[in-house]
Amino acid sequence: MDSYRIALFLHVVTLVVAASSGAVTKLAVGRRIRARSVGEALEWHSVLVSASRAFPLCLASFTITGAYMLSRAGAHAWTNGFVVSGLVGVSFLLGSGTYLGIKAKALKQVLENLATVGADRPAPSLVPPPFVAKLPVLNAGVALGVIFDMVTKPASILAALAALAIGALVSLMINRRRVSSPSVLPA
Repeated sequence: MDSYRIALFLHVVTLVVAASSGAVTKLAVGRRIRARSVGEALEWHSVLVSASRAFPLCLASFTITGAYMLSRAGAHAWTNGFVVSGLVGVSFLLGSGTYLGIKAKALKQVLENLATVGADRPAPSLVPPPFVAKLPVLNAGVALGVIFDMVTKPASILAALAALAIGALVSLMINRRRVSSPSVLPA
């Protein structure tokens, strides 16, 4: 058994875990927005926070397993475009995740304070500010750009970073189109 292949397997498993956590957080955000009571909003927010704890571990695992695989390829591998874009993507996702985590912690405090008055009270409007709502969409696009780069392995740093930007832009355009569609807007 080759240690490189084991590292690659762990790299791919981390992708599956990150995607699964992303699906759970997306569901929890939607359910939290639609919650009828403060208690229900707090429950869904707790699900979101629990699932999102996987992301920093996934980023660390991606970086560690990727670094191990690169160490087997030689010192020049660190200057390849796909490696640089991977590190830029991980840095962006870590920064974005940290920002979202800070916002989530503040919202949790607000919900807990409201729950002390009465968890069965109607939930306040929990539609996130536009920037906060766009970050998960950007994260998904950047992640897809990184995956594209890891599969195609462009040597050019500019081409690899362009893939990240294109991934982010495409995800924003798809989200914008979906949100503006009359079939998706709440009645």
